[in-house]
Amino acid sequence: MKDLTSSVYNFEDLINGQYLYVDKTEYIWKLIRPYKGIYFMSRPRRFGKSLTVSTLKAIFQGKKDLFKGLAIHGKEYDWKEYPVIHLDMANCNAKNAVELEDFIFDMISGLADHFGVEIRGLSNATRFEFLIRDVVSAAGAPAVI
Repeated sequence: MKDLTSSVYNFEDLINGQYLYVDKTEYIWKLIRPYKGIYFMSRPRRFGKSLTVSTLKAIFQGKKDLFKGLAIHGKEYDWKEYPVIHLDMANCNAKNAVELEDFIFDMISGLADHFGVEIRGLSNATRFEFLIRDVVSAAGAPAVI
């Protein structure tokens, strides 16, 4: 029997760690196929947003092997790899606006390093805009944010 956990929020870690996963990929597949625009996910704390976003990330990174035995694995989906810009605020402990700006600055810098792009601009908004533009240009594919 698989172990039950409430402290793993990363889909890949959950699957590779042999933890119990309640398959919600049928619903995720309905969200992503066919694409109908922008989705905003709002749910209360501790209701699975991080795990759902992590699952979406694995799907859009084309990691089909992680989904063996799950509903989406047998669905009609191309499993094309897209660049995924994941803005993870889970470790943000900012106590004021300046600390939040610094956290976002560092997060954008880390994403730029990850994707191998050099970003310009002073404001976080400008830097994020360049990050998206340069990642899309380098990948030749739309980015998933």
